[in-house]
Amino acid sequence: MLQTPALEETTVVTVNYNAIDFIANCLEPLLEAKEIIVVDNDSTDQSLAMIAERFPTVRIIATGENAGNGAGINVGIFAAKTPYVLIIDPDAVLTPDNLQLLYQGLQDFPDAAFTAPLLFIPRHGQDLWVMGPGETMHSRTYEVPEGPFCSWFLSACVILCHTKTIQDLGGWDDNIFLYLEDLDLCMRLTKAGHSMICIPEATADHFNSYSASRSWKLHWRKDWSFAWSQLYLAEKFRGRSVMWQEA
Repeated sequence: MLQTPALEETTVVTVNYNAIDFIANCLEPLLEAKEIIVVDNDSTDQSLAMIAERFPTVRIIATGENAGNGAGINVGIFAAKTPYVLIIDPDAVLTPDNLQLLYQGLQDFPDAAFTAPLLFIPRHGQDLWVMGPGETMHSRTYEVPEGPFCSWFLSACVILCHTKTIQDLGGWDDNIFLYLEDLDLCMRLTKAGHSMICIPEATADHFNSYSASRSWKLHWRKDWSFAWSQLYLAEKFRGRSVMWQEA
């Protein structure tokens, strides 16, 4: 594989929690990156053994507990030594060519904290989590502007970040166990004067693994976590315009 500037200057960070069915597809295209860090949140599905066997160059950091997605991401971010860090969900796939497009976006927009691709769910289509001024999370637009564009919120399923910018911000809010942690990140970055840029020429596949589970306990926990995160952010950003609250 031809080494690109993006691969040479990027640490890949993904958080693993029982993602054995997906994580190999996530890691495979990015093996030429400067470093890959898999933060494991106490998985029980043999995924760690599989990663160690199939991808011996990948650095595994086992936390010994499941403290949440944001807490796991922070472990990887603060371990990264490269100028850029790619945060990617273990059920997402990004090719090196698309990583290079995200990298070029950060060169073109030096004030941006991160760039993000368009997401696609296989056999479903575009999974667009981008909002502009005045739009709410309940009325997402599916009309993609031509060329790179700034948004007040972009999904952090796949994002290429300036490592120092995210580290200086303090990383993810690890009080949030699951859901809306990327919304919190975007709001704090905006307050700090940074922008978030979508590069629509760059695409990634998102297999949405967690939605496939039929466990009622898992679905209950997901619903509870989403409701808790909404209440937490409403209190945290009290007095500010929180568009995601609006119907």
